[in-house]
Amino acid sequence: MAMRISDPVVMYRSERYFSAFPALAALPSGDILLAFRRAPDHRWLLKGTADADFNSVDHVHPKSHIALRRFGPDLQPLGDAVTMPMHPEAADQDGNLFVTRSGRLIQYSFLWYPVTGAVAGKVTDRPAFVSRWDGGEARYVYWGSYVRLSDDEGKTWSDYRRLPVDPDHGPSKWPAEHLAGPVRGRMVELDDGTLLLSRYMGGIEGHENQVTRLVKSLDGGESWQPAGPIVAMPGVDLQEPALARWPEGGMTVFHRTHGHDDRLVIATSYDAGACFDPPVTVPIKGHPYDPLVLPDGRLLLVYGYRHAPMGVRARLVEPGQAIENAEEIVIRSDSPSRDTGYPSAVQLEDGRILIATYIADKRGIRGIEGSLLELE
Repeated sequence: MAMRISDPVVMYRSERYFSAFPALAALPSGDILLAFRRAPDHRWLLKGTADADFNSVDHVHPKSHIALRRFGPDLQPLGDAVTMPMHPEAADQDGNLFVTRSGRLIQYSFLWYPVTGAVAGKVTDRPAFVSRWDGGEARYVYWGSYVRLSDDEGKTWSDYRRLPVDPDHGPSKWPAEHLAGPVRGRMVELDDGTLLLSRYMGGIEGHENQVTRLVKSLDGGESWQPAGPIVAMPGVDLQEPALARWPEGGMTVFHRTHGHDDRLVIATSYDAGACFDPPVTVPIKGHPYDPLVLPDGRLLLVYGYRHAPMGVRARLVEPGQAIENAEEIVIRSDSPSRDTGYPSAVQLEDGRILIATYIADKRGIRGIEGSLLELE
């Protein structure tokens, strides 16, 4: 297999921000849109990043938001990053972009709600995420998932539209609308226009670990409803699922896992998500996975890699080939921190594939960088 991998290109970095969790979309106009989670990085106040502060940044922050930056076909920036409207109560987490066949652009994510430690202990029946930057005084609790829609390639957006609560969620002290399950990863569009999005959640009746469940939209993302069975693996937390219409005639969900030695778990459906085969373990490790189906039927599976040497890896899987039998491709292995990964891949008009990931520079400033793949 012959391919060329370009040197990384900085798509966004600022010492004032912790930038992470990128998503790419190829727009009908030929432009490329990058979305990513951005939040203040307070280390710039220290006038330099000491070794002890290299990794002292958090994945939660009360001011985190989704930023967008547009690029031309040759990756030339078309302006600086812009901030999407922020939720008045809670903080956005992941970018996530999808373009439907009609050209509608969908941005989707989930929210963290900041509360004090004292309040969190009174109102939640599950552990709250603890922040480091404020000395651990703040807590963050999951505050629901949403989609936003744009019909002008991201120039204007609809308001937040919440995803529904799962019908099998057990009793909770939280209001029902905040129990939808986080979303992270690629959605799919079926031949009839149905949109399917996977989410992961705990608190499901009869399951001790986190499970995956689909939601679907029959109206281009305007409204959503629960769909399909629960996908679960006893003793393993299934997290950050991504969907792909692969193999031919089927649809597979790719999970990052917890408590499973970082190994990939997949489950496949051959009836558009109405049923899934039992999930199986694939002996590769990733943080997390993005499955890009190429026009010729091959699957390019890209994933972050948080074991030395850290960076981004991929596998180009032929139709009918087992994923683990495809050669592992090292896209890059130069991350100075294991706080890296979450790659997103998109094929450009000229056939090249752009892979964006977040990675620290030598100072420890997280930013978004892209690598171009040319397949031969």
